Amino acid sequence: MQRVGTFSGKRFVIFLLIPILLHAFLIALDYVTKYFAQKEAVSVTVIEDFFYLSFTLNSGAAFSFLADKPWGQTVFMILTPIALVAFVAFYVFAAKKKYKWLAYSLVLVVSGTVGNYIDRIMSGKVVDFLQFKFGSYYFPTFNVADICLTVGVIMVIAHFCFFDDNAIFKKRVNNDGANTDVKARESDEIK
Repeated sequence: MQRVGTFSGKRFVIFLLIPILLHAFLIALDYVTKYFAQKEAVSVTVIEDFFYLSFTLNSGAAFSFLADKPWGQTVFMILTPIALVAFVAFYVFAAKKKYKWLAYSLVLVVSGTVGNYIDRIMSGKVVDFLQFKFGSYYFPTFNVADICLTVGVIMVIAHFCFFDDNAIFKKRVNNDGANTDVKARESDEIK
């Protein structure tokens, strides 16, 4: 089998080619949806009393965090590249350990981060346009990049809870071959 750098054929596809294509697709999807939302200054009821397309510009982070602070954008412009470098380094770790779930969750996190960072560089604000209403509560408006970030972070948490070698809730095999819950085994050891 032909080797590409430190990755052989199948690993190259799983950990480099597919993630790069997925990353490019998600950033393009985010950009295109934001472009049309902003161009049309969209304000449409999709499902009455539940789902709306509602164009807004957010100068803060999630839930407009730091939107009212003039120095907030500076913080985001400095921290985002640092976070991206950390996520990419974490991705290399995931690829070396052959953690597909973690690797793809990091692709989502990086794609969402880059998508919103592009907005911040171009206009100093992030385009949001998806809004849900639950009863009388309007959930904060968000975008495709925010979806990528949220799903990616949930997947990272799931990895460390269930799939990692030292996962919090991972089933282990006893010496007698039986599966046991790590927490149950630890509590038995304490007794």
